[in-house]
Formats: sequence, C-alpha cells, structure tokens
Amino acid sequence: MKSLDSDLEMLCGDLEQLDYVVVKHGDYVCVRLSLISSVRIHHDEGRFRFVPQVGPFRRSAGLFLTSGVAVAAVAGAALAFGLAPLTFVVGFLGVVVLAHDACRFVLTEGCLTRVQQLIASRGMTRSQASPTPVPALGESSSYTFLDQRAADSARVAR
Repeated sequence: MKSLDSDLEMLCGDLEQLDYVVVKHGDYVCVRLSLISSVRIHHDEGRFRFVPQVGPFRRSAGLFLTSGVAVAAVAGAALAFGLAPLTFVVGFLGVVVLAHDACRFVLTEGCLTRVQQLIASRGMTRSQASPTPVPALGESSSYTFLDQRAADSARVAR
C-alpha cells in the first residue's frame, strides 16, 4: 500500500483543522460529506485530481442510477395503477430524489472549491517540473496600449 506524499498530508491536516472528516486510503484521501457523498483527492506527478462520489459510485453514475430508478418507479406506478393517488405520491418522491441529487452536487462542488482554495493558498498547485508558468490572478500581463495622441492624428479630416 502506497503512503501519502507531503502535499497530500499537509492538505489532509488543513482539512482536519477545518473540521472535515478526512479518511486516508493508501495513496489518496477521501473527504466525507453528508448525504452519502464524498470527494476523493489523488495527488500524482505534482497534480491534484478530484473525484466526487455518491456512495460507491462516481457522482455522474449515481445521478444516472437514482434518476433511472425514479423514472422507472413513476412509470411502473403509472402502468400499474393509472392516475391513482399512489402514482402522484411516487412522482412526488421521484422529484424529491432528484432534488436530493441536486443537494449532493452543491455539497461536492462546495467541497471541491474549498479544497482548491486551500491548495492554491498553500502554493501546492504547480510542481517543479511544470514547463510553463501560468500567471496567478491579479498579476499583470503584457498588454499593448494604443497611444491616444497617435490615434487622434490619424483621423481623416472632413
């Protein structure tokens, strides 16, 4: 079993200080969230990779599974009972399940944003092997400015 590298250990300590539930799994870290969701954080070759999870599935597979079950339940109730009150109850529960998935998306994206901010604040985003430095936000880039006096003298007289 591989052990965690120093950047991932430091990130794990920061997340634990912020009261996140962090579980170490060999070469990656899992941040546990509510609603049976989590975010796995891998660190390979100087880069971080994030995998949002819903239970044992990736987030997109979990969405496909729950929405498929909800649609199948509503269709089954409609075929079996017609437009009975039970069909409307199953339809309402299907909408609630999809809203539950929307809440999971908000939770995992919020966690991803927080983790990315922690990584950026620690300066762990770029490895030493990165060939092209990317300017950070707020750093000035080289711009070409047009001199207004040169533009005024180039006007065509009427």
